[in-house]
Amino acid sequence: MISQGFDTAPTVADEVSAVVDDAQVIAKTLPAKLPRRAHTLTERLDHALDATCEFVNRQPMQAVVIAAAASSLLTMVLTRRPRSGNA
Repeated sequence: MISQGFDTAPTVADEVSAVVDDAQVIAKTLPAKLPRRAHTLTERLDHALDATCEFVNRQPMQAVVIAAAASSLLTMVLTRRPRSGNA
């Protein structure tokens, strides 16, 4: 008997939302773990996070395409096999 249920696979929007949530948590907990001289770093991180969230909200499809392209490029770089000299 085949069980009928809902597809619980996360969508791209769910994944993007999870990444934004994770970045917000990191941005909030990072200052507690860094020395005081790193305050400007956290300010820059907050600014980058705000700009990224704003861009994703204004251009969600473009953000997905950029994320997919970056992911593909990163996958190609990380899985590249060295070429042998005996081609």
